[in-house]
Amino acid sequence: MYMSTVLLTTLAALAWAQDAPECHCGMFITAFHNEYLVHLLPPFDLDDCSAMEACNSKCNDEFDALTGGGYLNYSLNNGFTVGQELCLTMLTEYDIDHVEEETVYGYARQCNGPWDYDGGSTFDQLCCWEGRYYEC
Repeated sequence: MYMSTVLLTTLAALAWAQDAPECHCGMFITAFHNEYLVHLLPPFDLDDCSAMEACNSKCNDEFDALTGGGYLNYSLNNGFTVGQELCLTMLTEYDIDHVEEETVYGYARQCNGPWDYDGGSTFDQLCCWEGRYYEC
């Protein structure tokens, strides 16, 4: 009897601890033959793990909102432009201080699956010199 109670309690705890279906949105560049995650947006909940179209659409909307429709000169609430924020990420996260003419793409990932292009991209390209954004 005791063993059954322990087993049921353990199974209930495991079922409760499973993550809710989530959608993650990220911004990536391809540089030096590698993919770099330059910005990660807060995740949001999904009804289930088969909602890829909804995940892509929401991420594309978030990409447009963050970039003012796809522009790296768009000002963020912290006073930086999107481009400056991304250059700082490249410097601090990847120790890369020089990026030349890279388009920034929006991606979506649901339920910890693979990243999928969501259709968003910037009109201008990312250029960084010593961690500072400049128009290229």
